Amino acid sequence: MKYRPCGYLKIIVILQPFKYYYLCDGNITQMCLLIKSRIEMRKNLFYYLFTVLCTATLFISCSDDEDTPNPVNPLVGVYSLSDYETADFVVAEGDDPIKNFPKAGPLYAKWDAKKEDPFTVAASGMFRMMGATMLPQVLNTIEMSEDGNIIASYVDKPTLQGTDKLMNWAMAGLMGGMFPEKSEITSLAATSGFVNSPAGLATWSESNGKVVVKLNITNILGAALGGQDASSLETIINQVLTGEPAVLKELLKSLFQIDLANVTDASIRQLQGWALNGIPMNKKEENGKTYLYLDKSAFDTFMTLRDTGEKDDYGEPIIKNDLLYVWEALVSANLIPAEAAGAVALIQIISGYWSETKTFDIGLDLMKQ
Repeated sequence: MKYRPCGYLKIIVILQPFKYYYLCDGNITQMCLLIKSRIEMRKNLFYYLFTVLCTATLFISCSDDEDTPNPVNPLVGVYSLSDYETADFVVAEGDDPIKNFPKAGPLYAKWDAKKEDPFTVAASGMFRMMGATMLPQVLNTIEMSEDGNIIASYVDKPTLQGTDKLMNWAMAGLMGGMFPEKSEITSLAATSGFVNSPAGLATWSESNGKVVVKLNITNILGAALGGQDASSLETIINQVLTGEPAVLKELLKSLFQIDLANVTDASIRQLQGWALNGIPMNKKEENGKTYLYLDKSAFDTFMTLRDTGEKDDYGEPIIKNDLLYVWEALVSANLIPAEAAGAVALIQIISGYWSETKTFDIGLDLMKQ
């Protein structure tokens, strides 16, 4: 298939590690297939990219009113994830307290409905618990260096624990009035097996009151391929990211078996915009902590439910949003680890409440060492 929207290419690519020459004559898929055998490769690519996104989010917190990092910025240093804190907590007047309610932790989460709703308050705690279970098993510390680079200490090949209990813990907190003991969560944190991420994966800037983090897709791809030089693919990457959504959908389907046919072009364009121009983030500093997060506006396009035209077993219309379609596509392509696949239930819960949501902030809760 010829992808004319991305331009007519006639490129000879030489990648020594593959010991092959590839002629790409107007066919982007042919060009990109050269990386397929190495990308299909590793389940830990999921964790690698997960770490990149987490560390990139932290990276932006060193910005001030300049367009480039300030080497004397007092925020430069080494950061760790905030401690997990729990307490018995009453979410609604007259209710019994929820035991071991997650008050704070590595994941910053704040969810409020348009009308006061104890469920969204309790669900915010549930998200914090889940973040405290998962994040410390992957991410250790992050160094924000004076030259603007960020170096993350992360677990190269994590074996996540507690995932088989996660949904039971969540439901027990929401419905049974008791989250797991603090020690049961904190004991899962990794204590060894850390490696440092390569520099040059992300940059930051400040624009319109937002701190923007831009991922270097070429460098990330090279790192995921074992440290190879992926600069020869930079033109292709930029053409795909500036092309029509249909081109990107077809490429993902042919290369990774990710079928996004049901995802709206609006969501694809938002992702393309983030990849090209950076992800706009909010920053808040309180009580010695730094919170870096996306707010509700960042998710609206993905979360709006629509009728699929199908019926369930009870004859009721099936409604979905783009985030559900994306998640299902990633699971079908075996790109989501089995232990994380159950998170679809959380997406469904959030989706059902989205039209009544006033505030939805999600990100990292950090402390400087």
